[in-house]
Amino acid sequence: MKNIARILITAMAVTIMGVFFTQCDKETSTPAAKVTGKITLASGAVADGAVVVISSEPNAATVIARTITDELGMYSFLGIENGTYYMSARYEPSNNNNLKSMGTVVLTGKEVEVTVSGDQVADITMAGMVSSGDGVVSLSDGWIWDNTHSTIGFDFPYDEFNGLFKGHFSRAGFDVLEFDEMDPAATKIKAWVDITSIETGSASPPCGHGRDGITGCISGSFGVDLDVADTVNAFCQDGTLLTNWPNESKENYDLWGDQSATSYMKQSAIIGSTGVATFESTSVEAYGTGYHAKGDFTFMGVSKSVDMYFSYIEGYSSSSKEYSSFFGTFKFAALADFGVTSGHVGNASINVSLAVQFNKAL
Repeated sequence: MKNIARILITAMAVTIMGVFFTQCDKETSTPAAKVTGKITLASGAVADGAVVVISSEPNAATVIARTITDELGMYSFLGIENGTYYMSARYEPSNNNNLKSMGTVVLTGKEVEVTVSGDQVADITMAGMVSSGDGVVSLSDGWIWDNTHSTIGFDFPYDEFNGLFKGHFSRAGFDVLEFDEMDPAATKIKAWVDITSIETGSASPPCGHGRDGITGCISGSFGVDLDVADTVNAFCQDGTLLTNWPNESKENYDLWGDQSATSYMKQSAIIGSTGVATFESTSVEAYGTGYHAKGDFTFMGVSKSVDMYFSYIEGYSSSSKEYSSFFGTFKFAALADFGVTSGHVGNASINVSLAVQFNKAL
Protein backbone atom coordinates (compact mmCIF):
# COMPACT_ATOMS: atom_id res chain seq x y z
CA MET A 1 0.00 0.00 0.00
CA LYS A 2 2.89 2.33 0.86
CA ASN A 3 4.34 1.78 -2.61
CA ILE A 4 0.98 2.51 -4.25
CA ALA A 5 0.67 5.74 -2.19
CA ARG A 6 4.17 6.82 -3.22
CA ILE A 7 3.32 6.21 -6.87
CA LEU A 8 0.09 8.22 -6.61
CA ILE A 9 1.84 11.12 -4.83
CA THR A 10 4.63 11.14 -7.42
CA ALA A 11 2.12 11.13 -10.31
CA MET A 12 0.18 13.98 -8.76
CA ALA A 13 3.40 15.99 -8.25
CA VAL A 14 4.42 15.44 -11.88
CA THR A 15 0.99 16.52 -13.06
CA ILE A 16 1.01 19.67 -10.92
CA MET A 17 4.54 20.58 -12.04
CA GLY A 18 3.54 19.96 -15.64
CA VAL A 19 0.56 22.29 -15.33
CA PHE A 20 2.74 24.91 -13.60
CA PHE A 21 5.45 24.84 -16.25
CA THR A 22 2.87 24.82 -19.03
CA GLN A 23 1.28 27.95 -17.58
CA CYS A 24 4.71 29.56 -17.23
CA ASP A 25 5.49 28.71 -20.85
CA LYS A 26 2.25 30.38 -21.91
CA GLU A 27 3.11 33.49 -19.94
CA THR A 28 6.60 33.78 -21.46
CA SER A 29 5.40 33.12 -25.02
CA THR A 30 2.73 35.85 -25.08
CA PRO A 31 4.01 38.80 -23.04
CA ALA A 32 2.21 42.12 -22.90
CA ALA A 33 4.74 43.97 -25.04
CA LYS A 34 4.92 47.70 -25.63
CA VAL A 35 5.43 49.23 -29.10
CA THR A 36 6.54 52.86 -29.11
CA GLY A 37 8.02 55.26 -31.61
CA LYS A 38 8.12 58.70 -33.18
CA ILE A 39 6.32 60.00 -36.26
CA THR A 40 8.16 62.67 -38.24
CA LEU A 41 7.77 64.53 -41.51
CA ALA A 42 10.36 64.21 -44.25
CA SER A 43 11.76 67.59 -43.14
CA GLY A 44 12.47 66.17 -39.69
CA ALA A 45 9.63 68.09 -38.02
CA VAL A 46 7.44 66.12 -35.64
CA ALA A 47 3.96 65.02 -36.75
CA ASP A 48 2.03 65.95 -33.61
CA GLY A 49 -1.55 64.75 -33.78
CA ALA A 50 -0.84 62.04 -36.38
CA VAL A 51 -3.14 59.00 -36.38
CA VAL A 52 -1.10 55.78 -35.90
CA VAL A 53 -2.59 52.33 -36.55
CA ILE A 54 -1.29 48.80 -35.96
CA SER A 55 -2.77 46.00 -38.07
CA SER A 56 -2.39 42.23 -38.22
CA GLU A 57 -2.51 42.39 -42.03
CA PRO A 58 -0.84 44.66 -44.62
CA ASN A 59 -2.46 47.92 -45.78
CA ALA A 60 -4.27 48.33 -42.45
CA ALA A 61 -6.72 45.62 -43.49
CA THR A 62 -7.31 44.44 -39.91
CA VAL A 63 -6.63 47.25 -37.44
CA ILE A 64 -6.24 45.99 -33.88
CA ALA A 65 -5.39 49.35 -32.27
CA ARG A 66 -4.98 53.02 -33.09
CA THR A 67 -3.71 56.06 -31.23
CA ILE A 68 -2.75 59.73 -31.64
CA THR A 69 0.78 61.13 -31.31
CA ASP A 70 1.54 63.70 -28.62
CA GLU A 71 3.06 67.15 -29.10
CA LEU A 72 6.50 65.55 -29.62
CA GLY A 73 5.22 63.16 -32.28
CA MET A 74 5.48 60.18 -29.91
CA TYR A 75 3.02 57.27 -29.71
CA SER A 76 2.65 54.13 -27.58
CA PHE A 77 0.74 50.83 -27.86
CA LEU A 78 0.47 48.63 -24.76
CA GLY A 79 -0.40 44.95 -24.37
CA ILE A 80 0.65 43.80 -27.86
CA GLU A 81 1.20 40.03 -28.11
CA ASN A 82 4.14 38.46 -29.89
CA GLY A 83 3.73 38.34 -33.64
CA THR A 84 4.23 40.25 -36.87
CA TYR A 85 2.31 43.49 -37.39
CA TYR A 86 1.99 46.27 -39.95
CA MET A 87 2.07 49.89 -38.84
CA SER A 88 1.33 53.14 -40.64
CA ALA A 89 0.45 56.74 -39.82
CA ARG A 90 -1.77 59.42 -41.35
CA TYR A 91 -1.33 63.14 -40.89
CA GLU A 92 -3.21 66.20 -42.14
CA PRO A 93 -0.64 68.99 -42.71
CA SER A 94 -2.77 71.77 -41.24
CA ASN A 95 -2.81 69.59 -38.10
CA ASN A 96 -6.59 69.58 -37.89
CA ASN A 97 -6.68 65.83 -38.56
CA ASN A 98 -10.26 66.11 -39.73
CA LEU A 99 -9.83 63.25 -42.15
CA LYS A 100 -13.36 63.68 -43.48
CA SER A 101 -12.72 67.23 -44.69
CA MET A 102 -13.37 67.76 -48.38
CA GLY A 103 -10.15 68.19 -50.31
CA THR A 104 -7.85 67.66 -47.34
CA VAL A 105 -4.31 66.54 -48.15
CA VAL A 106 -3.43 63.55 -45.97
CA LEU A 107 0.18 62.44 -45.69
CA THR A 108 0.66 58.69 -45.35
CA GLY A 109 3.74 57.14 -43.82
CA LYS A 110 5.17 54.16 -45.64
CA GLU A 111 3.98 51.01 -43.91
CA VAL A 112 6.45 49.49 -41.43
CA GLU A 113 6.54 45.74 -40.71
CA VAL A 114 7.24 45.04 -37.03
CA THR A 115 8.00 41.65 -35.43
CA VAL A 116 7.10 41.84 -31.74
CA SER A 117 8.99 39.63 -29.27
CA GLY A 118 9.07 42.02 -26.35
CA ASP A 119 9.13 45.81 -26.25
CA GLN A 120 9.79 47.32 -29.69
CA VAL A 121 10.55 50.76 -31.16
CA ALA A 122 9.09 51.56 -34.59
CA ASP A 123 9.65 55.06 -35.98
CA ILE A 124 7.73 56.16 -39.09
CA THR A 125 8.61 58.97 -41.49
CA MET A 126 5.92 60.50 -43.68
CA ALA A 127 7.18 59.89 -47.20
CA GLY A 128 5.89 60.73 -50.64
CA MET A 129 4.52 58.04 -52.91
CA VAL A 130 4.91 59.06 -56.54
CA SER A 131 1.68 58.54 -58.41
CA SER A 132 1.46 55.97 -61.15
CA GLY A 133 -0.68 58.38 -63.18
CA ASP A 134 0.48 60.30 -66.23
CA GLY A 135 -1.61 63.47 -65.91
CA VAL A 136 -0.15 66.68 -67.32
CA VAL A 137 -1.59 70.18 -66.82
CA SER A 138 0.30 72.97 -68.53
CA LEU A 139 -0.84 76.50 -69.45
CA SER A 140 1.69 76.42 -72.27
CA ASP A 141 -0.11 73.39 -73.72
CA GLY A 142 -3.60 74.84 -74.00
CA TRP A 143 -4.86 74.41 -70.44
CA ILE A 144 -6.87 77.40 -69.16
CA TRP A 145 -7.37 78.66 -65.61
CA ASP A 146 -11.07 78.61 -64.75
CA ASN A 147 -11.67 81.42 -62.23
CA THR A 148 -15.46 80.99 -62.39
CA HIS A 149 -15.36 77.43 -61.02
CA SER A 150 -12.49 77.88 -58.58
CA THR A 151 -12.35 79.13 -55.00
CA ILE A 152 -9.44 80.62 -53.09
CA GLY A 153 -10.50 81.15 -49.51
CA PHE A 154 -9.10 81.96 -46.10
CA ASP A 155 -10.03 81.58 -42.45
CA PHE A 156 -8.72 82.54 -39.04
CA PRO A 157 -10.02 82.36 -35.45
CA TYR A 158 -12.10 85.51 -34.98
CA ASP A 159 -10.65 87.47 -32.04
CA GLU A 160 -8.13 84.60 -31.75
CA PHE A 161 -10.31 82.48 -29.49
CA ASN A 162 -13.76 82.53 -31.11
CA GLY A 163 -15.21 80.68 -34.10
CA LEU A 164 -13.55 80.71 -37.51
CA PHE A 165 -14.02 83.79 -39.66
CA LYS A 166 -14.10 82.87 -43.37
CA GLY A 167 -13.92 84.65 -46.71
CA HIS A 168 -12.73 84.23 -50.28
CA PHE A 169 -11.36 86.19 -53.23
CA SER A 170 -13.32 86.56 -56.45
CA ARG A 171 -10.33 87.50 -58.61
CA ALA A 172 -7.21 85.38 -58.84
CA GLY A 173 -5.12 83.75 -61.52
CA PHE A 174 -2.21 81.59 -62.61
CA ASP A 175 0.47 83.04 -64.86
CA VAL A 176 2.49 79.81 -64.81
CA LEU A 177 1.42 76.23 -64.15
CA GLU A 178 3.49 73.28 -65.31
CA PHE A 179 2.44 70.03 -63.61
CA ASP A 180 3.42 66.45 -64.49
CA GLU A 181 2.32 63.52 -62.31
CA MET A 182 5.30 61.46 -63.45
CA ASP A 183 7.80 64.23 -62.66
CA PRO A 184 6.59 66.28 -59.64
CA ALA A 185 9.97 68.00 -59.24
CA ALA A 186 9.48 69.71 -62.62
CA THR A 187 6.28 71.43 -61.43
CA LYS A 188 6.26 75.24 -61.59
CA ILE A 189 3.60 77.55 -60.12
CA LYS A 190 3.14 81.33 -60.29
CA ALA A 191 -0.22 82.46 -58.93
CA TRP A 192 -1.77 85.69 -57.65
CA VAL A 193 -4.81 86.98 -55.74
CA ASP A 194 -6.40 90.43 -56.00
CA ILE A 195 -6.79 91.37 -52.33
CA THR A 196 -9.41 94.01 -53.12
CA SER A 197 -11.68 91.30 -54.55
CA ILE A 198 -12.24 89.98 -51.03
CA GLU A 199 -15.78 88.81 -50.28
CA THR A 200 -17.10 88.14 -46.79
CA GLY A 201 -20.72 89.22 -47.28
CA SER A 202 -20.19 92.80 -46.10
CA ALA A 203 -19.86 95.15 -49.08
CA SER A 204 -18.48 98.71 -48.86
CA PRO A 205 -20.56 100.96 -51.14
CA PRO A 206 -20.15 104.76 -51.28
CA CYS A 207 -21.35 106.42 -48.08
CA GLY A 208 -21.33 103.10 -46.27
CA HIS A 209 -18.92 100.94 -44.34
CA GLY A 210 -18.17 97.25 -44.69
CA ARG A 211 -15.36 94.72 -44.86
CA ASP A 212 -15.21 94.07 -48.61
CA GLY A 213 -13.92 95.99 -51.62
CA ILE A 214 -11.18 98.56 -52.06
CA THR A 215 -12.34 100.72 -49.15
CA GLY A 216 -13.34 97.83 -46.89
CA CYS A 217 -11.64 97.43 -43.54
CA ILE A 218 -10.06 94.07 -44.48
CA SER A 219 -8.27 95.57 -47.49
CA GLY A 220 -6.87 98.14 -45.09
CA SER A 221 -5.88 95.48 -42.56
CA PHE A 222 -4.22 93.54 -45.37
CA GLY A 223 -2.09 96.53 -46.33
CA VAL A 224 -3.78 97.91 -49.45
CA ASP A 225 -2.78 101.56 -50.02
CA LEU A 226 -4.93 103.92 -52.07
CA ASP A 227 -3.59 106.63 -54.36
CA VAL A 228 -5.64 109.68 -53.31
CA ALA A 229 -4.75 111.45 -56.57
CA ASP A 230 -6.44 108.72 -58.62
CA THR A 231 -10.02 109.06 -57.42
CA VAL A 232 -13.43 110.24 -58.54
CA ASN A 233 -16.23 112.08 -56.75
CA ALA A 234 -19.49 110.41 -55.73
CA PHE A 235 -22.79 111.68 -54.30
CA CYS A 236 -24.44 109.98 -51.36
CA GLN A 237 -28.20 109.39 -51.26
CA ASP A 238 -28.67 112.41 -49.01
CA GLY A 239 -27.04 114.61 -51.62
CA THR A 240 -23.72 115.10 -49.90
CA LEU A 241 -20.56 114.82 -51.95
CA LEU A 242 -18.14 112.00 -51.26
CA THR A 243 -14.66 112.82 -52.55
CA ASN A 244 -11.68 110.53 -53.17
CA TRP A 245 -13.76 107.51 -54.15
CA PRO A 246 -11.32 105.03 -55.77
CA ASN A 247 -11.26 104.94 -59.57
CA GLU A 248 -12.49 101.56 -60.87
CA SER A 249 -10.48 101.67 -64.13
CA LYS A 250 -7.90 98.97 -64.78
CA GLU A 251 -4.33 99.16 -66.03
CA ASN A 252 -1.57 96.71 -66.85
CA TYR A 253 0.77 95.85 -64.04
CA ASP A 254 4.16 94.10 -64.18
CA LEU A 255 3.23 91.58 -61.52
CA TRP A 256 6.51 89.68 -61.31
CA GLY A 257 8.86 92.59 -62.00
CA ASP A 258 10.43 90.92 -65.02
CA GLN A 259 8.55 92.65 -67.86
CA SER A 260 6.87 89.34 -68.67
CA ALA A 261 3.29 89.10 -69.88
CA THR A 262 0.85 88.84 -67.01
CA SER A 263 -2.88 88.28 -66.71
CA TYR A 264 -3.17 90.72 -63.81
CA MET A 265 -4.93 94.05 -64.46
CA LYS A 266 -4.67 96.14 -61.30
CA GLN A 267 -7.18 98.78 -60.35
CA SER A 268 -5.55 102.13 -60.94
CA ALA A 269 -6.32 103.30 -57.41
CA ILE A 270 -3.93 100.68 -56.03
CA ILE A 271 -0.29 101.61 -55.58
CA GLY A 272 2.28 99.10 -56.82
CA SER A 273 2.00 95.64 -55.34
CA THR A 274 -0.08 96.41 -52.25
CA GLY A 275 -3.30 95.21 -53.86
CA VAL A 276 -2.06 91.76 -54.80
CA ALA A 277 -0.56 88.71 -53.08
CA THR A 278 1.57 86.23 -55.03
CA PHE A 279 2.92 82.70 -54.67
CA GLU A 280 5.85 81.38 -56.70
CA SER A 281 7.05 77.82 -56.14
CA THR A 282 10.71 77.08 -55.49
CA SER A 283 10.43 73.27 -55.22
CA VAL A 284 7.77 70.56 -55.50
CA GLU A 285 7.96 66.94 -54.35
CA ALA A 286 5.63 63.97 -54.00
CA TYR A 287 4.45 63.90 -50.41
CA GLY A 288 2.12 61.36 -48.88
CA THR A 289 -0.94 61.01 -51.09
CA GLY A 290 -0.30 64.42 -52.65
CA TYR A 291 2.46 66.97 -53.12
CA HIS A 292 4.48 69.43 -51.07
CA ALA A 293 5.39 72.76 -52.66
CA LYS A 294 7.74 75.21 -51.05
CA GLY A 295 7.38 78.71 -52.40
CA ASP A 296 7.78 82.44 -51.88
CA PHE A 297 4.58 84.05 -50.64
CA THR A 298 4.56 87.83 -51.08
CA PHE A 299 1.96 89.78 -49.11
CA MET A 300 1.86 93.29 -47.64
CA GLY A 301 5.28 94.00 -49.17
CA VAL A 302 6.92 91.05 -47.38
CA SER A 303 8.13 87.78 -48.92
CA LYS A 304 8.31 84.61 -46.83
CA SER A 305 8.81 80.95 -47.66
CA VAL A 306 5.67 78.86 -47.02
CA ASP A 307 4.80 75.18 -47.32
CA MET A 308 1.78 74.37 -49.46
CA TYR A 309 0.34 70.85 -49.54
CA PHE A 310 -1.85 69.96 -52.49
CA SER A 311 -3.46 67.07 -54.32
CA TYR A 312 -4.27 66.56 -57.98
CA ILE A 313 -7.56 65.17 -59.29
CA GLU A 314 -7.80 64.11 -62.89
CA GLY A 315 -11.24 65.22 -63.98
CA TYR A 316 -13.62 64.03 -66.63
CA SER A 317 -13.80 64.75 -70.34
CA SER A 318 -16.85 66.11 -72.12
CA SER A 319 -17.46 66.21 -75.85
CA SER A 320 -15.42 69.39 -76.14
CA LYS A 321 -13.21 69.73 -73.06
CA GLU A 322 -11.21 67.87 -70.44
CA TYR A 323 -10.96 69.01 -66.84
CA SER A 324 -8.47 68.76 -63.97
CA SER A 325 -8.50 70.14 -60.42
CA PHE A 326 -6.15 70.83 -57.53
CA PHE A 327 -6.86 71.13 -53.80
CA GLY A 328 -4.30 72.80 -51.55
CA THR A 329 -3.66 74.45 -48.20
CA PHE A 330 -1.03 76.61 -46.56
CA LYS A 331 -0.90 78.90 -43.55
CA PHE A 332 1.14 81.83 -42.32
CA ALA A 333 1.63 83.84 -39.15
CA ALA A 334 -0.31 87.03 -39.84
CA LEU A 335 1.30 89.34 -37.29
CA ALA A 336 4.72 87.77 -36.76
CA ASP A 337 5.54 87.23 -40.46
CA PHE A 338 3.60 89.94 -42.29
CA GLY A 339 2.68 92.59 -39.75
CA VAL A 340 -1.12 92.26 -39.98
CA THR A 341 -2.24 94.41 -37.05
CA SER A 342 -5.96 93.63 -37.00
CA GLY A 343 -7.39 93.29 -33.52
CA HIS A 344 -9.61 90.48 -34.78
CA VAL A 345 -6.77 88.42 -36.28
CA GLY A 346 -4.39 89.03 -33.38
CA ASN A 347 -1.52 86.54 -33.24
CA ALA A 348 -3.47 83.80 -35.02
CA SER A 349 -2.37 82.13 -38.23
CA ILE A 350 -4.34 82.68 -41.44
CA ASN A 351 -5.20 79.46 -43.27
CA VAL A 352 -5.45 79.65 -47.06
CA SER A 353 -7.34 76.97 -49.01
CA LEU A 354 -7.46 76.44 -52.77
CA ALA A 355 -9.93 74.47 -54.85
CA VAL A 356 -8.93 75.37 -58.39
CA GLN A 357 -9.96 74.01 -61.77
CA PHE A 358 -8.40 74.04 -65.24
CA ASN A 359 -9.79 72.93 -68.58
CA LYS A 360 -8.52 72.28 -72.08
CA ALA A 361 -10.35 72.23 -75.38
CA LEU A 362 -10.27 68.87 -77.18
